[in-house]
Amino acid sequence: MKTRKATFVQPVIMLTVFLLFTILTAMVDYKPIGPRGSEVGLAAVNGFLHSYFGYNDLFYVLSKLLGYICFLIPVVNLGVAIRDIYRKKSLFKVGPDVIGAFCVYVLMALCYILFDTVVLNCRPVLMDGQLEASYPSSHTLLAVTLTLTAALQLNFRDRNLERKSRNQKILAALGILVVVTRFLSGVHWFTDIVGGVLLGLTLAALYVPLVRLIGRLFYRDRKKGKKPVRKPRQGHAAARPAEKHEQKEKAVEEAPVKKGPSEGPAPSGEEKPAPSEKAEDAEKAAEKAPAEDAPSEDAPAEEEKKEAPEE
Repeated sequence: MKTRKATFVQPVIMLTVFLLFTILTAMVDYKPIGPRGSEVGLAAVNGFLHSYFGYNDLFYVLSKLLGYICFLIPVVNLGVAIRDIYRKKSLFKVGPDVIGAFCVYVLMALCYILFDTVVLNCRPVLMDGQLEASYPSSHTLLAVTLTLTAALQLNFRDRNLERKSRNQKILAALGILVVVTRFLSGVHWFTDIVGGVLLGLTLAALYVPLVRLIGRLFYRDRKKGKKPVRKPRQGHAAARPAEKHEQKEKAVEEAPVKKGPSEGPAPSGEEKPAPSEKAEDAEKAAEKAPAEDAPSEDAPAEEEKKEAPEE
C-alpha cells in the first residue's frame, strides 16, 4: 500500500467546529425545560422540535437495532486482525488500516466516557425513572464514526470499484438511518444529535491521516530494512546498455549500402537499372553491332562477277 504524507488539517477543523458548537450549547439560551427542571442549552430550538416530534417508541427500538448492526463493524475488523496474526505469525503483518480503525475506536470510547462523566444536559425524557446525560448522542456518535470509518477503510481493502461503491453507499445509508431514527425517537434533544454528528465526523476524518502515519512509521521502514536496494556491479549490469548501443552503431556503419530498383522509382518516374546491368547491356550491343550494321566485305566481288558475263 502506498503511503502519503499524513495531514491532520481536516480533523483539526472538524474538532474546532465541534468545540465551538459545544460551547454554544452550554452557554447560549440555557434554561430549565427538561424533566425535573433540568437545564438545556439553546432551549428555544430544542424545546420547539421536541414538542413537535415528541417521543416515539417504534423509532427508539429501531434506532437501537440499527446501532447493534453498526457494532458488527469492529467485530469484523477484529476477525481480520486475528486471521492475519494467525496466518503470518506476526503482529506487524496486520494492515495499518485495521490498526488505524482500532485507534479510532479507542478514541471514540474515551469520548463516550468523557461526556458521560461531564454532563452538559440531560435527556428530554426519563429513562427508567432517572435522568441521563444526553450530549452528545452516543448512538449518533457510534453510528457516524463506525460507518464512515468502514467506508473509508474500503478504499484500502477493496480494489473492485463497483463492489466498493455499493458497500460504501450501504454504510452511509446505515449511518443516516441511525441518526434520523434516533432524533425521531425523542430521547435526545436536537443539539445532542448535531453534537454526535460533528464529533463522529471529527473521528472519521482522523482515520485516513492516522493510517498513513502508521504506515510510514512502522511498515515502510521495516520493508526497507528487509529488502535493501542492490547496486549493480561495475562493468556488468550497468555497462550492458552502453555496449549494446555501441554494437548497434557499428553494425549500422559496416552494413553495405545497396541501391537498386527496390529503393523506389526514380525522380523522373522511370525505373533506372543498376550500373552493373547497364555495363552488360552495352557489351552485348557492341558484340551485335558489327554483325548487323557493318557493310559486308564480299559485296564488291559479287558485283564484279555479275558484270563480267555481260562483257
